[in-house]
Amino acid sequence: MIQQIIIHLFKPMKSNFNFTESEMAFVTKAEQYCATGEQCRSAVRDKLLTWGAGQELRERIVDYLTENDFINEERYCRIYCDSKMHLQKWGRVKIAYQLRSKRIDNTTINKALQEINEEEYQETLTNLTKNKNNSITEPDNKKRRAKLMSFLSSHGFTISEIENAVADLGL
Repeated sequence: MIQQIIIHLFKPMKSNFNFTESEMAFVTKAEQYCATGEQCRSAVRDKLLTWGAGQELRERIVDYLTENDFINEERYCRIYCDSKMHLQKWGRVKIAYQLRSKRIDNTTINKALQEINEEEYQETLTNLTKNKNNSITEPDNKKRRAKLMSFLSSHGFTISEIENAVADLGL
């Protein structure tokens, strides 16, 4: 992340965009917003809207930021997938759904999802399954299995992934 900021500081900006002095205030604010962490195009548009930028200006600024690599949706998706899988313990289904809600195209989403390390993904699913199974106090195995499957489904794992993980527990 630090390297990206340093690169942006010393990289000549593409100047096909002509912003007025008042518009430059929005551009500078948007650059700073993007420099604090990876952002997608829709998040920057939404932020510009809250700051009071008009529709046409928002689009020009987002195009400028994309062209100058402040916004890179492929990079954003890779980081988003990695963090949601490791930190929130989400499955591919939920990650893809959330990325679609940010208006990111399916090709970019699928490419990022394919880059998830399968071994780490399975380990995350296994650990989540074991931990949740240990926390369920239901003595009836059918009800325990149903609660476990519902929980894993809400975390965005597919039915086949869930069935395999639950079967590994012997339920």
